[in-house]
Amino acid sequence: MYLKTRRFLISTLFLTLAVNALLLLELPHLFQAAFVYVLAGLIPGFLLVDALVGQSEAAPTPWERLLYAIGAGYGVIVVVMTALSFLPGPLATWQTLLAFNLIIALLLGVIFLLARKRPRYPRPTPALFPELALQNGDARTWFWLGALTLLLVAGFLRFTNLGYAEYQGDEARAALRAAAIIQGVDDVLLIHKKGPTEIVVPAVVYSITGQLTEASARMAFAIANIAGLFAVFLLGWRLAGPLVGWVAAMLLALDGYFIGFSRIVQYQSIVFLCSVLVVLALYRLIVNPLAIGRYLTLAAILLATGLLSHYEAALVAVPALFLLLVLLWQRPTRRWEILGGALAAALVGAVMLALFYLPFVRHPHFSATYTYLTDRRIGGSFPYNNLEDFFLRTTVYSTTYYVILAISATILALYYAYRQGMQRLWAILLSLTAGGVMLLTFWNPTWLRMGDTDLIVLPIALFIGLAIVTPKLQPSERMLWLWFGFVMILAFFFTEKPRTHVY
Repeated sequence: MYLKTRRFLISTLFLTLAVNALLLLELPHLFQAAFVYVLAGLIPGFLLVDALVGQSEAAPTPWERLLYAIGAGYGVIVVVMTALSFLPGPLATWQTLLAFNLIIALLLGVIFLLARKRPRYPRPTPALFPELALQNGDARTWFWLGALTLLLVAGFLRFTNLGYAEYQGDEARAALRAAAIIQGVDDVLLIHKKGPTEIVVPAVVYSITGQLTEASARMAFAIANIAGLFAVFLLGWRLAGPLVGWVAAMLLALDGYFIGFSRIVQYQSIVFLCSVLVVLALYRLIVNPLAIGRYLTLAAILLATGLLSHYEAALVAVPALFLLLVLLWQRPTRRWEILGGALAAALVGAVMLALFYLPFVRHPHFSATYTYLTDRRIGGSFPYNNLEDFFLRTTVYSTTYYVILAISATILALYYAYRQGMQRLWAILLSLTAGGVMLLTFWNPTWLRMGDTDLIVLPIALFIGLAIVTPKLQPSERMLWLWFGFVMILAFFFTEKPRTHVY
């Protein structure tokens, strides 16, 4: 066994014992909540990632490992607390502590056995993972400045006065249902109209500490939001360089939707984090196709965690399936290995989802949930035109200047995409026409309405579709346009009431 792995196991064991001991002390509640999230999420998340990919021939880089661990940690919390909620009677503190300590012990044992058998694998190289290539002092300085500014800006906007207000409507429902889990209400998760995450994540603090405040409940979602920003930073760096990653993450750090969702007890930040991590894990296989089955399983666990938070996490399947197809196309001789790994990963994800969704769809209340989603949200009179509502609603969460900047950046991105496979004049004309259509729609939202049918979806889909099929576009850029374009068209034109779900 590697000396490094042995030290990791011993230090993790002592950390687990120390956190358990600290939870017995009369500390301020926020400190107790932080220790709960470490014990229930961070430690088992690290161990799960290490057992799955850390002990493989393609171990993740340190930054990558931390982000995967945070995402996997939320998955562990959701699965364990959901299972505990189905136990008869009230949920006692000792039951919750025992469950998470058993998970940690099990994962420690698995890593111990794997580490004894594995050969010595080479470390990740900067040639494959550019974030490791911080050779000179200037590069390291700029990286740390970028990471520090992102952390300070995002942290200030997300953690300052986190408990400043009482629970608002949806938060109060989540907190009350977290209390109902502790009290032993059997079907409290099954009458919720979405996944259990926003209930069971604060419930773990409530169960172990016997207390839940606005700040301690919101803390987990703020952490997920910041981790999601750093996942965007890393993904952007690998796709197009450190400046691209930093700018993308900083734009989202300042986005009103993401700030708002990071400060409430709701699922959005965990969906955001898990979605980006799914793409990060699959893009890693494009760059370095080793331990394919293991990384596909990790991606499936992260996707299932997102889906246990909300159905809209399924939208990341668009870029994920595209990257899987690219992997199959690039590695035709390993087709059966890839498909076998995908099947095994799908089974793991299906087991996680079945834990909640099987009893959920069988519960009598599911008919009301189905009606709410299909009739009141999605509707049945496609297509719609939510562009005006998007603009007005988004200017409540962000400044008008920010919205205009986002639209302008999209037009410039269209030009850049068109330029890959067209003459410059055609690229300019098409991108300017796209901008003109947007301006005309904001000025007169009904200009392309024919009777009761609004056809604005057609030119928008055309502009996005041309970007997707443009020749010479790199697979990573095509993946981004598929991801952005499909979700945008679905939200704006095929959902009757997307409201803040446009995030």
